[in-house]
Amino acid sequence: MTSTEPSLADGEQLRRLLARFSHAFDNADAEALGEVFAADGTIELARTGAVFNGLAQIRAFSRELGPGSPDHQTLDSVFWIDEDGTARGRSRYLAILADGSVHNGDYFDSYVRTPEGWRIAHRRSVPRYPLPAEG
Repeated sequence: MTSTEPSLADGEQLRRLLARFSHAFDNADAEALGEVFAADGTIELARTGAVFNGLAQIRAFSRELGPGSPDHQTLDSVFWIDEDGTARGRSRYLAILADGSVHNGDYFDSYVRTPEGWRIAHRRSVPRYPLPAEG
């Protein structure tokens, strides 16, 4: 399958979308997640197997993190458009935990364009370090 790069304008909008994600989660602004995720969006956490479907579940997950929520840094994002028109991205993340420890990994995203702009349709968060107990 071949892929193409998004336009410069779309690439910039996608980068801003990822920045909004970090600001919304890190500032406990669950309502702002509507500017980040599609109404039927999904977050899948590979570390725990947890899946959050739809904006209501994503917002509840964000609220449950409370004051110990990790501080997110999204890095080295690359975007492409599949032959079928699906926009995708891969980003590295660093998360600083309340105790000062750090973990990192990759976000694998698919995006959808809505009348309000790009939104994350599906995010799979896959940790690198520390390694899960099963390796």
